[in-house]
Amino acid sequence: KLSAGINPIDDSNMNNDTVLKNERLSRCFAYVAEVLDGVINGKSVSKRGKKPFSVTAGQIAKINIKSENVPISELTSEINSAVDDSDMKKLQPKIINDWLVQNGYLSNREDKMGHNHRELTEKSSEIGITSKQGMGTFGEYTIILYSEQAQKFILDNLSEIIDESNNTKENDYVQG
Repeated sequence: KLSAGINPIDDSNMNNDTVLKNERLSRCFAYVAEVLDGVINGKSVSKRGKKPFSVTAGQIAKINIKSENVPISELTSEINSAVDDSDMKKLQPKIINDWLVQNGYLSNREDKMGHNHRELTEKSSEIGITSKQGMGTFGEYTIILYSEQAQKFILDNLSEIIDESNNTKENDYVQG
């Protein structure tokens, strides 16, 4: 009702000068109503009404593994290209990186400014994850690179990565 400019207490139309009739708040109210409806009806509702990311074995088989070391953003771009579903959220590099951290292939380190950075672990080299230093606008940084072996490892575990991510989000969503 709030998203439509209706007072939920007495079902009257709200005045145009009320803060609650603000366009941004109306969209927010509509989104919250959609999410709550999904929770009440046991549906998985994601941002902007798109389905959570999923991939089939056939789509995974079509993904082009690069022979050179690539950043995770390049691999996720290849994965998203193979899936190509406009009604589905895109796979984000963070989902893969979080799974790699959870399974000991990467670690998180917080710098003096409170920013989180990924670092290699002893297990990183087992699957072909390396790093190199780069120079950017804000100075030196470390870029993590995924070899052909590491890319294959990620694709072999992609279904598990996505399932764990979706389960974590649903649990956070219901509990939070």
